[in-house]
Amino acid sequence: MSSLGWRGEVLRSSALPARDGRSQRLADLAAATGSTVYLCGTGGMRYLEVEPFAERRIAVVPFRTPAVAPVWQFAREVSALWALASIGPSSLAEALRSVASAQQGAAEPHA
Repeated sequence: MSSLGWRGEVLRSSALPARDGRSQRLADLAAATGSTVYLCGTGGMRYLEVEPFAERRIAVVPFRTPAVAPVWQFAREVSALWALASIGPSSLAEALRSVASAQQGAAEPHA
């Protein structure tokens, strides 16, 4: 997704070591990719077991759409493709960076 400024690598979960079980598999995949934070939607937070993540020192952070950003107004009802088509790649990239920055600041310990 270079149009959004993403320079990441696409990995197939089938090529990564992971156990069975919903939460264990997600924690294993997050660890295999070097993740330190797992951003979880509100639906997933209802069933996600945090212990497998804690064992790997991966923080589980609930994703909540910002109420002040119009791009997220219907985010719980549609996919990210709606935002891409509605506001375009540059605006969406900026909105995602803004949310990521706010989430990062909320996850950092305060001295």
